[in-house]
Amino acid sequence: MTNNLDIFRKEFLEANTWAQRKDGVPLELLDNLTDEQMKIAEVELIDVVSLKDNWPIVGLGHIKSKDALPKLYDLLDKSKGAMKVTIAHSIFQICQDTKMIEIVLETMPRITNQYELIDVLYYLPDFKDKRITELHQSYRNHKEYLVAYNATRYLGLPTGEVVEKFRDKKE
Repeated sequence: MTNNLDIFRKEFLEANTWAQRKDGVPLELLDNLTDEQMKIAEVELIDVVSLKDNWPIVGLGHIKSKDALPKLYDLLDKSKGAMKVTIAHSIFQICQDTKMIEIVLETMPRITNQYELIDVLYYLPDFKDKRITELHQSYRNHKEYLVAYNATRYLGLPTGEVVEKFRDKKE
């Protein structure tokens, strides 16, 4: 029998290679933990949470760790760009703090790196806020193909129109 806590540690907490990280945060490893293991994992995630790595932040939001809130709010004040949106999303998942909506609305337009933008577009539907949905919709017309494609995909809309638009584009 495998120990899911050991798997979580190896594949989540200790994941530091491209091969381990290429598919994104393995939240299913948290979902596989027993209640007892989850308490241990939560403490370990809180211990390592920092601005250097978004995985623990995402994990703490996923498990709705109220104990992590003081650290997350502290990191939020020190963060910017995609990391700020990621932290705001995790806080919102945990306690539905509506101030996080304002932070996302203020921060998203300042993110200019397309890859950082793609990373946080995924979080926008979770806010279920009309203004964020409108902002999200606006990214469907982004000049960068990957941003427009992922914005459309994360809205749950067919991507064919975006593909065609960029296929026909002459540069």
